[in-house]
Amino acid sequence: MFQTRKHLIVLSALVAMLVVEPLLARGTIGARHLHAGLLAAVLLSVVFTAFGHRWERRVALALLLPALAIDVAHFALPDRPQARLALVCHAFTVAFVAFAVAAILRDILRRPVVRGDDVFGAISGYLLGGILWGNFYVVADLLAPGSFSVAPEIAWQLREWTLRRALFNYFSFATLTSLGYNDITSVAPMTDTLTWLEVIFGQFYMAVVVAQLVGMRLAQAITPASSETK
Repeated sequence: MFQTRKHLIVLSALVAMLVVEPLLARGTIGARHLHAGLLAAVLLSVVFTAFGHRWERRVALALLLPALAIDVAHFALPDRPQARLALVCHAFTVAFVAFAVAAILRDILRRPVVRGDDVFGAISGYLLGGILWGNFYVVADLLAPGSFSVAPEIAWQLREWTLRRALFNYFSFATLTSLGYNDITSVAPMTDTLTWLEVIFGQFYMAVVVAQLVGMRLAQAITPASSETK
C-alpha cells in the first residue's frame, strides 16, 4: 500500500506541514516543538520516497540531519547567535531539498510508464521547489539584511525563527505562481536574481513536467479503452 501511494502520502504531509507551520509558530513553546517534530517527520519521509539508492539516502541524511538538529537545538540555545544558527540550518536545508527535487525529476523523466502516484510525486517536487526557494530567501536575508522590503504589518515575523521561514515560504509560493501581492518585494540584486529564477522554474515545472505527466497518464488510460473497443 505504501509503495503504491507513497508520493500521495508525502504530498499530503507537505501540504499539512505548510498549512500548520504559521499556526504552530505563533503558539507556545510546546506548539513550536510540535512543529519541529512535524517538519522532521515530513522531510525524513522525503528521504525514503525521493531517493531509491542507498548512497543517495546516506547523502540526503548527511544534509538533512544537521539542519533538523539545529532546528531543534535553537530552542535550548537562546543565548547563542540565532542568525548564525539559522544560516547554517537553512544552508543545509537548501542543499537537501535541491538534492530531493533533482532526484524526483530524474526518476519521473526516466519512467517509461506513468502511474497516478507519479503525478502526485511531480506535484510534491513542485512544493519542494517552493520550499527550496523559501530557504534561499531566508539565507539571502540573513547574509544581507534589508534585501527585502516587507510591509510593516508583517515585518515582525522576521524576528522569529519559525515565522520567518513561514513568511518566506509564503513569498516563495507567491513568486513561484507569479501572483505577487507586493507585501514582500525584493530590493537587492541578489534576491532579484533569485526571484526571476524561481518564476522561470515554476513556469517550466508546471508547463513541461506536470503537464507532460498528466498527458502521458491520460494517454495510457485511453489506449487500453481504445483497444477494447476495437
